[in-house]
Amino acid sequence: MPDDARPLHRQQPRTPQKDAAELRLRLLQRLMTTQEPGTMVTRFYDGVAPLLSLKGLRYEAPVPGGIVDIGNTGRHQCDYALHGSGQHLGSLLFYRDRRFSELELARLEEWLSLLVVPLSNALNYQNAVRLASVDALTGLGNRAALDTALHRELRLAERCGSEFSLLLVDVDHFKQINDRWGHSRGDQVLREVGKSISHACRETDLVYRYGGEEFVVLLSGTDASGARIFAERLRHAVQTWVSDREQLSVTVSIGVSTRKPEGETSIHSLFDRADQALYRAKAQGRNRVAMELTCHTGEAPCIQAGLS
Repeated sequence: MPDDARPLHRQQPRTPQKDAAELRLRLLQRLMTTQEPGTMVTRFYDGVAPLLSLKGLRYEAPVPGGIVDIGNTGRHQCDYALHGSGQHLGSLLFYRDRRFSELELARLEEWLSLLVVPLSNALNYQNAVRLASVDALTGLGNRAALDTALHRELRLAERCGSEFSLLLVDVDHFKQINDRWGHSRGDQVLREVGKSISHACRETDLVYRYGGEEFVVLLSGTDASGARIFAERLRHAVQTWVSDREQLSVTVSIGVSTRKPEGETSIHSLFDRADQALYRAKAQGRNRVAMELTCHTGEAPCIQAGLS
């Protein structure tokens, strides 16, 4: 057959099934380009809302504060609990102004099947990121999280010209607790110390386990005088809380440093000054608060003796 006599390749006619398959593929590709659950759910809604005349959506993730609201509520709603590989992925609530037919619910469930695997991967990723910054024993932020927070607080203080203070908290005679009562009891003491510190702090304060029996508290917008008052209150709160719950006499020593008004550019300097103050508090008998040395006198006028 001559070349010019060959039948031309004809494009296959489009069908509703083919169009739907392409839409699902495009949506799946969009879902897989993010590891943020809220962004993923928003993209899912943007893809399916026009197809099903949705008016709004609420997603409740299985993590604290994991709520995403999109659009508005409507007179009618349907909700789904999402599960994948034995994992609860949260719940979705869809709103619109007219009832969902059985056919529309079936279509919606087909679309939801696209969301399950990417959402599961995103939640697992977010959980891994969270665990990487959380101390496994106490549930507080760990040393890596502290380093990030210190840089953030310092940048904020530089930008706003504000002060913030750092408290370095050390459990007194902790080795004796481990030696006498065992490491399991010692771990429980550390958990209770962490709880007592968190309970005593304001919502704007940040608490971390630095390592071993040491904890760090960052006090935003707090000068040296305010930090000293808070540290003394914290020292008393820890002693009361832990001793009541563990039937042990547990005390802490606290070293305090504050960002210098003329500008603090070194996190290491801020931390080292708190560490030196903590050393003096322990050298003077423990169960007390010590402030950083003042630059012009070399004295520590704000040392507050604890009540034994």
